[in-house]
Amino acid sequence: MRIRSMYFKVAEMEAELAFWQAFLEREPLKRGSHWSEFLVGETRLGMLLNDFGDELQGCAAVPVFELAPEQLSAAVSRAKEAGATVVLDGLANPQMNSIVLASPGGNEFELCHCVAHG
Repeated sequence: MRIRSMYFKVAEMEAELAFWQAFLEREPLKRGSHWSEFLVGETRLGMLLNDFGDELQGCAAVPVFELAPEQLSAAVSRAKEAGATVVLDGLANPQMNSIVLASPGGNEFELCHCVAHG
């Protein structure tokens, strides 16, 4: 079993794409007005335009990006520079060793040095 894809419902496609493109440092694999996606490792990270009337409040999905220790600080900085806000900073907590951020559209994601968890 594997996760084929994960997607966010978004209110503003271009704003979300700009954020994820800056953070992931790559172009989307697919780009459209209603569906866009990036390939991160073997997982497709998609954005679905919410033009069907769902009331969006935050998100129910939180992708966890595992990074090497030497990459974590740069990734956090890149996310903040692209417009992310910190939801929970557990980088100084050895039990957590991760940080939860939110994109400008309110979608949360976590960056961790997960190897520290074993």
